[in-house]
Amino acid sequence: MQSKTRRVQSALCATAFVAAALAAGGVQAAVFNFNYSNLGVTGGQVYDSVSMSDSGIGVTVTAVTVDNDNFGGILSLNSLSAGNGVYVSSSASGNLGVQSSAGDGTQMDGGSVGDTTDPDEGLMLVFDQVVTLDYVNFDYFTLASADDFNLTVDGVTLLVDHNSNDVSALVNNVAGQEDEFTFNGVSGTTFLFWADGDSDAFRLDRLNVSAVPVPAAVWLFASGLLGLAGVARRRK
Repeated sequence: MQSKTRRVQSALCATAFVAAALAAGGVQAAVFNFNYSNLGVTGGQVYDSVSMSDSGIGVTVTAVTVDNDNFGGILSLNSLSAGNGVYVSSSASGNLGVQSSAGDGTQMDGGSVGDTTDPDEGLMLVFDQVVTLDYVNFDYFTLASADDFNLTVDGVTLLVDHNSNDVSALVNNVAGQEDEFTFNGVSGTTFLFWADGDSDAFRLDRLNVSAVPVPAAVWLFASGLLGLAGVARRRK
């Protein structure tokens, strides 16, 4: 009787362990509204990098220039010289741009082909954990201006010259909005949004991501091992 009682207790403990683990592994959603208040900086200025966190997820944003083959392939990423970097808007609603040289504007823009003084620009977002990209909102991004964006995730370019007229299994345009997109199954830690066209000139406004939870199967497997270990001890 005592052995049976212990087995029941072990089973109940394992069940409780799995339930708690699954509850703790619930998907966390984070909203990154890149205004100067959330970033803890002064608006209207340029920074080497900016950081913020939401719902236990942290991100650091830096600006880069992108040497590429004009077909989405990245040849090299280049850091910016002192005094240049991520531009943080002075608007209360907020957005992020890129200033890559003293005479450059503050949009994230593409350079002229063959002109080394006018490079393609990008914003690199590095998260402190693996996340799934859910939504992005750009500013100054319109079809009339022929804007489009490239997206590289963990070193792999997934989208090239994409706008709301294009079709991809990875991204959907928000109905009625030229500058808002939702994503399907795009996960990683390092996301690079970049421009490579003469007409491209936009900023990054808001980004939504979700943490990637530890698979439930891992917790079930772990609890099963604990249960087997308990049975083995009782048999000895």
